[in-house]
Amino acid sequence: MAIKLIVTDMDGTLFDDDHATIPAKNIAALRAARERGVKLALASGRTWSILRDAVEQLGGVDYAILANGAAIRDAKTGEHIYENGFPNPQAVSLIEALVREDLPFEIYCRGQNFIRPKDADRLGDALLSPSFAEIYLKRGVKLTSDLAAALEGRAMEKINLFYAPPERQEALRAIVQATGPVEISNALERNMEFNFGGASKGEALAVLAARLGLAPEEVMAFGDANNDLTMLSWAGWSFAMANAMAGVKAVAKYQTASNHEAGVGQAVERYVLGQ
Repeated sequence: MAIKLIVTDMDGTLFDDDHATIPAKNIAALRAARERGVKLALASGRTWSILRDAVEQLGGVDYAILANGAAIRDAKTGEHIYENGFPNPQAVSLIEALVREDLPFEIYCRGQNFIRPKDADRLGDALLSPSFAEIYLKRGVKLTSDLAAALEGRAMEKINLFYAPPERQEALRAIVQATGPVEISNALERNMEFNFGGASKGEALAVLAARLGLAPEEVMAFGDANNDLTMLSWAGWSFAMANAMAGVKAVAKYQTASNHEAGVGQAVERYVLGQ
């Protein structure tokens, strides 16, 4: 069956090592695929506010799977076609618990990042690179001293704990799980990401594919980290980057070059464009 949808993770996958720039080969290959009628979706742990710069570099995308699968956005219309976030009571409980732990974190709600000024001032190198930090601070985040109030009764998509000391991670898992159903994953070795139980990139991809009438064999997916595992397990054409975590390489059906070597573009050229 022909590939009709390409879905790609961003950090460590589509982006170069600066977490902000998309290699030219990736851009050219994905644009050529879209010109042939293949749909393109970004699947990220990020919110829409921080993905917009990537969309501009690509010249447009069709869909965005956001916050590790907590929402799907139609990139052309702006419509949220799927949401699976924390109910407000659990969200408030999570926020209160993490405030007591005194580690910097942010919440994602309706495509926007919110963070307390206190936490924003102590992120250090948690912002990955100067290029990413510029995007994050100028376009991606809103400061608020009251995170619970920022939800305004809406479902929270995700909590991102910027870094969790290894010796505290087991206790943090127990604290978070005590609030209710929760999915715990990570995109980096040092962070922890919390989604509502059942939310994942794989679940969101299955929803999007069903909406488009596509089977797994018609979907190509790329990833490098633990929050990509469900997506790569579902897609018929799943690719782990050469720089991917060991568990990701074990799950993916294929492997491509690293993010720095434009591995996404190389695979699209070969398997979609026939070059």
